[in-house]
Amino acid sequence: RGIEGGSSTLMLLLVNLAAALATPLIERVVISSGTHGNEYTGVYVCQRLALLQEELSLSFPSLKLEQLVANPLAHQGNRRFVHADLNRMFTADSLADLSATGYEPNRAKAIEAQLGPKGPNAAADMVIDLHTTTANMGCTLIVDEWCPLAIHAAAYVKACWEDSDTLAGSDHLGEGCALPLRILLHANPDQTKAPYLSSVGKNGMQIEVGPTPQGMLRADCIAATERALRLILQYLELYNNGQAPEPSSPTIDVYVDKGKVPWASGPPTSSLPGSVVHPSLQDRDYDALHKGDPLFVRLDGSLEMYDGSLGDTVYPIFINEAAYYYSESGRGISMCDRVQWPMPELPVANQ
Repeated sequence: RGIEGGSSTLMLLLVNLAAALATPLIERVVISSGTHGNEYTGVYVCQRLALLQEELSLSFPSLKLEQLVANPLAHQGNRRFVHADLNRMFTADSLADLSATGYEPNRAKAIEAQLGPKGPNAAADMVIDLHTTTANMGCTLIVDEWCPLAIHAAAYVKACWEDSDTLAGSDHLGEGCALPLRILLHANPDQTKAPYLSSVGKNGMQIEVGPTPQGMLRADCIAATERALRLILQYLELYNNGQAPEPSSPTIDVYVDKGKVPWASGPPTSSLPGSVVHPSLQDRDYDALHKGDPLFVRLDGSLEMYDGSLGDTVYPIFINEAAYYYSESGRGISMCDRVQWPMPELPVANQ
């Protein structure tokens, strides 16, 4: 009986050890920026973080923070990309394609070698990719269905966002955190098919802030980016310590990406679109758009109405985003559904 009891105890210890290993702490957190080289805000935020290492280590002691400038060559040239959009290069198939040539395909493979391999065995526990937009989107947290941790972190940020006393900022930039916050969700349960840099780690999410021109810094966009980032880090610290608050609701208000309505092509000799955003729609990101509402004004002055192809009522985002003049990034206006998304089950972190 003593031997049997000892065997049972040993088996229980092994089972507990296996469970602990299956739900590790979030330790290595990589904050990436400059994925699009002419989006300066994220790079600037990372430079600010580099000056605050002692403060950050005290505020988030369980996290090992790293900064990564993802596309340094494009950033040096103030260009979105050199040969192709880096933030479309991270599907498993793209990473495995050895025939792809150009700076960004090779850069994506180098980043995966540093942070991956893509998926549950990645070296990076969380990748937070910082972006800006020329569209009037405020502060948008971009999460994916495949990553429950990111969805819970986004819910935490949203719950704290209106609290002016929560991580408002330690200097004068904290005065610029007034941008509204929303959550954009990609309904993709398969991490291998996600094309974004943030998908290369075990967990990932993106912060998108605007409006701001390309190749320029705005204090309000820097402040909003930094505030969202610090709240995400605060959530991860709470998560690691078993203190992450329960969601206040079984669902979360999100905008689910449905695809794009492209604008018409311009003349063969021109790289410009063949239409412009209708004045009544400009700067109205996240407002409802109904079938039959004005969408574009064509080059010849005629109107193009929204035809309901992505739903009778949709919520446009990235309206007149300058980057979407590039076919490589996908031309047009993105459309969303607004839904109450069920909060996914969250693994319990090993203490």
